[in-house]
Amino acid sequence: MARARFRLLAVLVPSTLVAAGLLLWLLLPRPRPARPGEPGETPGGTFNILLVGSDARALGPVEREGHARNPREPRSHSDVVILCHFDLDSGRVSLVGLPRDLVVEVPGITAADSATDFRKMEKLAHVLLIGGPPLLRRTVEQLLGVTIDRHVVFDFDSFRMAMGALGPFLGRLTIGGRRIGSRDDALAFARRRKGLEHDDLDRVRNNLRLVRAIVERTWWLGTSRLGEHLAGRVLAAVGTDTDLTRAELLGLVAALRHAGFQPGTIETAVLAGEGRKVTMERYGLTLWCYLPARPEIARQADRFLRGRDDVEAVSLMADEEFAAPDYLFLDYETAPVESMPDSTVVNTRLLEMRRLGLDSVAPPDSGR
Repeated sequence: MARARFRLLAVLVPSTLVAAGLLLWLLLPRPRPARPGEPGETPGGTFNILLVGSDARALGPVEREGHARNPREPRSHSDVVILCHFDLDSGRVSLVGLPRDLVVEVPGITAADSATDFRKMEKLAHVLLIGGPPLLRRTVEQLLGVTIDRHVVFDFDSFRMAMGALGPFLGRLTIGGRRIGSRDDALAFARRRKGLEHDDLDRVRNNLRLVRAIVERTWWLGTSRLGEHLAGRVLAAVGTDTDLTRAELLGLVAALRHAGFQPGTIETAVLAGEGRKVTMERYGLTLWCYLPARPEIARQADRFLRGRDDVEAVSLMADEEFAAPDYLFLDYETAPVESMPDSTVVNTRLLEMRRLGLDSVAPPDSGR
């Protein structure tokens, strides 16, 4: 019996040591200098990534849904838009959410007569469909007065593939009272807006909390070999829907670690505004929109995107009051008769918008 125990120990001890050694090898950084300078060379030591969730659906027979990329619709909306701001000198990170129904000026597409001529503007969700990530980036840059360095666009498949890669390190998340235990749970949570008290505003908040929770659960991996492997898997899932390289992502992580960043310090905010129905001249239709509270958004940009701690601004992560400009409460639904197309044009545009997948569409004088 004693000899049998000795033999068992002779097998288990080396196996345990090998397993511990392998784990240590995975968790230790590579024996080479980190490269925090690559993204840190941007002006002011800041780096901005536009994180986008598109509603592009798979076409044709769907194989291994959520586990592999399928052919997708060539055009899609942006259901989720988050500007991730990194200050690589201070280690400060901010996540700013933009509601999908936000009304914006689109460079080269719209030509409003004033900053409040919302009838001649466009909904943010439609910008990705009109001109892809480049146009969406320029639109957000113009709105917030910042430079966007990179973008990452997730569709339904790539999001679930990324969550599948990160799943073992996330465990079971609970956000807003909902448990997220699988990649499909995560997608359903990220997409949900119906049934929420504040509709899309709450969806934006939930997505900000989800991104923050993912960082909190995985940050400890840092620049280890395992962390590098996971970064590669996430970027591989996204494929050509990003211009962020693996080297840049790892350099960004290294720079933040060098600056002393801690996940608990991440700040989150939603752009301030008010929901209203607007009759948009581009379509001759009444759409439910989110009108921007420009004075408050300017303060939010200073506070969360430029690090101005001396500027007071709401995060809107809860029901906060802010000084709403009077123009938010004017009537943008009623349009002059002479500016409206005839019924044939309205019906044609409605059919075209539905074909393209433009949602939240309603004929004039109807509900949402």
